Amino acid sequence: MVAKQRILLVDDEYLARDELKDILRRRHPDFEPVAEAAGARDAWAALQADRNISGVFLDIHIQTEGERAGLDLAYAINSLPAAPWIVFITGHPQTAVEAHRLHPAHYLLKPLDDAKVDEALNWIRRQAVQTAVAGAALPQRIKIRHRIVNRFDERETHVEYVDPQEIVFVAKNNAANSLRIQLSNGTALDGVYGALKEWEHKYPGLGLVQIHRSHLVNIRQIRSLRPRPGENEVYKVALKDSGHELAVGPEYLDALREKMDAGLVY
Repeated sequence: MVAKQRILLVDDEYLARDELKDILRRRHPDFEPVAEAAGARDAWAALQADRNISGVFLDIHIQTEGERAGLDLAYAINSLPAAPWIVFITGHPQTAVEAHRLHPAHYLLKPLDDAKVDEALNWIRRQAVQTAVAGAALPQRIKIRHRIVNRFDERETHVEYVDPQEIVFVAKNNAANSLRIQLSNGTALDGVYGALKEWEHKYPGLGLVQIHRSHLVNIRQIRSLRPRPGENEVYKVALKDSGHELAVGPEYLDALREKMDAGLVY
């Protein structure tokens, strides 16, 4: 389930608020309008009543309260301990200079259209992901148990203590119910206990993303994404700290492109 952001809409024009709600409903269901206000005073009251509001779409020029009403409200919002992000909306481009001093998440000119709102909310999503991931601390070392065959042709279990940022990719072994973990120094830990899905969510700050039913890749290690020669619909990734090139499953391609284009860095 996609986590929703709770949104406050502030605009003295009912039709403008209604238009924005329609765009959010049709194209961005993860941004949920939970409150709306026709003026700064009502907007401030809504923010005091609901401390879980994530963001505010704020009209700068509120005709019933003056040309600076929206800017003055923005200054007050920014003073809050956990200030929601602000997207300014205005039909008066001359207000842009002071508005940008308030470091808004985005700035939209009326009349709104789908593409403009898409751009603003996609940027906000990227920032939310980067902030969340930055807060996910990685341990200095992780313990990895894996099996080897010794010189007497006997199976032994070894334990490696690995810097998680050394992990380039995790691959599922076809012949056995085990994994192979490729490290940036060229070492491959084979016969690792566990399932692929466990590693995808084990260390969220690491940035392992699934690109194939048999592979997870550290997204920071991806150097390029390109079609295989002669196969326009089948792609592979080349990795920075490894000579490996891995296939990308068609069902994972769109999600991988979106994460790469978003500049998602773990």
